[in-house]
Amino acid sequence: MLKLNNANRRWIGLALALWVIVLIAIIFIPMTRGGAQVSHTNSLAQSLQATEAANGDSVVAELVNPALVYDDSFAGYTTMCPTDPAELTLAKLQAFDLDAAEVDLSGKYGYMVLLPAERGGDVTLDKINLDTVNICTVAQSESFPLNTPIPFYVNEGTWKMGINS
Repeated sequence: MLKLNNANRRWIGLALALWVIVLIAIIFIPMTRGGAQVSHTNSLAQSLQATEAANGDSVVAELVNPALVYDDSFAGYTTMCPTDPAELTLAKLQAFDLDAAEVDLSGKYGYMVLLPAERGGDVTLDKINLDTVNICTVAQSESFPLNTPIPFYVNEGTWKMGINS
């Protein structure tokens, strides 16, 4: 064991006390600060328009987490697009109890079909202008949990669902 005089013992004791105080501060100070609140826009187009696309030849897509775009009242999503086969569109309208008059599938708009978190809740449509955000690059015949990421890339100023090849 080290043989220390009284002055050295005090310095070591002081160093240990300061180390314990710093350790406690590191642990407890972040808990007292309010974390950044997630702001759900409930609009995919608005969220993507507020996002700056990454640049570089090696970036082929950016993942968007719909759970951070839409609030907790939704559990899942799928898309409804003018490019979908007619049978698929009809099946989605029937499955989600949607009125065909509610949707404009003439070619300008696509829809994120948001499935309710509560049983018996209403399906919500997020109408998206396909000139700004094209979610209709691939027909989706299934629904996904809300926390399933969606890849997007920018091509000539338009966000497009998928991977830039």
